[in-house]
Amino acid sequence: MPVPPVDPEIQSLLDTSDAGVFPLYGLDSVLAVPERYRPLRERPETPADDRVRAEDLFIPGPGGQLRLRVYRPATDGTLPVVLYLHGGAFTYGSPEAEEEHALRYARDAEAVVVSVDYRLAPEHPYPAAADDAYAALTWLAGNAAEVGGDPDRIAVAGVSAGGNLAAATALRARDLGGPRLLFQLLLYPAVDGGMTSASLRECTDTPVLNRAAVELAWRHYTGGNSPAPYASPAEAADLSGLPPALVVVAEVDPLRDEGRRYAERLSAAGVTTELIQAPGAVHGFDVLFPKARISERNLADQVRALREALHQ
Repeated sequence: MPVPPVDPEIQSLLDTSDAGVFPLYGLDSVLAVPERYRPLRERPETPADDRVRAEDLFIPGPGGQLRLRVYRPATDGTLPVVLYLHGGAFTYGSPEAEEEHALRYARDAEAVVVSVDYRLAPEHPYPAAADDAYAALTWLAGNAAEVGGDPDRIAVAGVSAGGNLAAATALRARDLGGPRLLFQLLLYPAVDGGMTSASLRECTDTPVLNRAAVELAWRHYTGGNSPAPYASPAEAADLSGLPPALVVVAEVDPLRDEGRRYAERLSAAGVTTELIQAPGAVHGFDVLFPKARISERNLADQVRALREALHQ
């Protein structure tokens, strides 16, 4: 099937943006920079928001000290918590790179957002990032009061590779009898390490993310090995008993069909699931271009879903 056309506003923004803004095509060159995540932490276009306070917190992690960036809105009382996992093809990125999402969730969903600075591949392949994500969840469940959060109202959210980690964290919590999650928000998640979907075969030359970049990201994350438990959530035989979900997929994205299929399997397993496909959107559209009309609509849906789940 032909690849759908890109939304005109998004295409215009792509045409005028810095080609390196989301360099998934050049992962090998990105990996050659030892501090490849540092420029993302210093992005000048990330806005400050005086309605949300941000601070770093360090906790014991599986690989040493683990940094959590905590965003708390100027709201009194104990608030629900969103554990946030940034994207970056498992190989780069940081909480600061997606600060606009964290600020939006904290302010508009009235929640404490805890963004995890997890370890990156290829230096730290699977299970490092997955272990860091789960360690952050278990710490939050036992220490939510330290961030003004409610341990009984925790959701997990993730973007792309972070969507993988969010889905894996929900699976792990279920399987290990870990902390109870109220919700999972999966944004165009990379959930199928088998790379078998039709959209992956079709999207050989799509903007932002293409098939070659997906294959390279998985190779770095898994170390070239077959997907292991919790590395590829789509490999899970049973998706029952998981928290309700909102799964967002972008129409012009090699990850589109695996996200759709994961949402369909969640629903078939009895999990309350909402699937939203953003027409004409490219991978990472709401992170790259949050002010675009399609991004604004989708971000409003994300906030609405979080509020409904966490403020019942």
